[in-house]
Amino acid sequence: MYRLLGDNHALDGLAFSAQVFLRALDGVRTRLAAEAGLTDHELGALARVAESSGLDLAALVEVVELEPTAVMAIVDELESRGLVAVTAADDDAAASLTLTPAGHDLIGATYESFQRSINEAADSLDAERRLGFESGMLRMARKLDAESERLAAGEA
Repeated sequence: MYRLLGDNHALDGLAFSAQVFLRALDGVRTRLAAEAGLTDHELGALARVAESSGLDLAALVEVVELEPTAVMAIVDELESRGLVAVTAADDDAAASLTLTPAGHDLIGATYESFQRSINEAADSLDAERRLGFESGMLRMARKLDAESERLAAGEA
C-alpha cells in the first residue's frame, strides 16, 4: 500500500521491496562501473552493445534513454578506450556497434562480478525458493513490459 508520511511518499509491500532491490542493484552496477573506470551510462551502453552485437546508434539512443548527443559522446569515449568498434554507415544513426576484444574482456569480467554479487545475495535461499523467485521476477517483468507496450500503443 502507498503511504504519505507528512511530506514524504513511501511505497509499501512488494512495491517497496522491489524498489529497495532495484536500488541495491543500481549500487552494484555503480560500483562495477567505477571499478572498470566507466560511468554508469558508459557501462550501461557497453552492456547494451554486448547484449545486441551490431546494435545501431539509433537503437542505442532508444534503449539508454539519453539524448542522441549524449549517446554519441558515450560511444566516442568507449571507442577511444578501445572497447567498441563503430562500423560507419551512410547515416550516422545507422552506424553499427560491436565489442572489441578488450570490450568483451571487460564486459565478461563485469558480468561475472555482477552474477557473483547476485548469487551471494541469494545464498540464503534454498534451490526451490530461488527458482520460485527467479520465475516470479520474470513473470512480473513480462507482465509489466506487456502493460507498458499496451499503453504505449494507445490502448486503454
